[in-house]
Amino acid sequence: MRPWLRLAFALLLPACHASAPPLPKQETQAAPLDDVVDIGGLALHLRCVGQGEPAVVMEAGLGNDGSVWKHVQPEVARFARACVYDRAGMGRSRGPAPKPHTNRQMARELHALLTRAGLAGPWILVGHSMGGLNVRLLEAEHPEQVAGMVLVDATVDPARTWSLIPDAQLREFKEIIPRLGEGLDFETFLSGAADVRATSRSLGAKPLVVLTRSREHPQPWASPEQLAEMLRVWQELQAELPKLSSNSVQLVVKNSAHYIQLDAPRTVVAAIGEVVRAARTQSRLNAAAITKLNR
Repeated sequence: MRPWLRLAFALLLPACHASAPPLPKQETQAAPLDDVVDIGGLALHLRCVGQGEPAVVMEAGLGNDGSVWKHVQPEVARFARACVYDRAGMGRSRGPAPKPHTNRQMARELHALLTRAGLAGPWILVGHSMGGLNVRLLEAEHPEQVAGMVLVDATVDPARTWSLIPDAQLREFKEIIPRLGEGLDFETFLSGAADVRATSRSLGAKPLVVLTRSREHPQPWASPEQLAEMLRVWQELQAELPKLSSNSVQLVVKNSAHYIQLDAPRTVVAAIGEVVRAARTQSRLNAAAITKLNR
């Protein structure tokens, strides 16, 4: 993928071992799951390892399958049931994605997948980039099944961030989105983000951790000043997300670009572990458990 496209994906929105906080032992025993599940017209690949409730469900960004969590899932499996999946048209899921494929449809497909696979919840939802929109929509429709959330450099307002890309690169990006295999196009994506903003609701006191990037990838068409402005706008939008919950922590992850789960997987694992702990014990988040790794 061209370097500037990586930045465009970032503007959409958007072997390691982490010392997770001690968590209560769980009685639930669960065998590993690695299968394609028919949800009626679509067959989506789901992989779950580990045990312990609430289960952690990870949602990738646009154009990514579940493998983007390869450094995070096995570590989360040390203290909870850890699940990743491939959206329609991606990875090992079978058959083409529907067109148009809205973010609300994606959220409903994930809910159907988890239900059909016998994972009734509660869940900790982890959403990267565009996946952040999907998990927010899922929680809005099924709040009783969501115990907490981690947003990993999640999309907020793509219309605002896309406006910072030069016209030539933006035109090329618009042409590429439909070719990613997700059944999504430029306008459908904008509509999905607007849907989230219009229907956004409070998470109440559910634990929420917001992880935000601290740097941009250099681009041949962008000056240092332009990159600084892109990062400033992105971080300004990210600052809106902790307001979704009265029990939230935001961390700007040092030395990390958009793919925080690849640049700083130990921090992502620690964030998930702290949300799991807070959900299990019905307690406040301990910011120090996450920030101690941010060096």
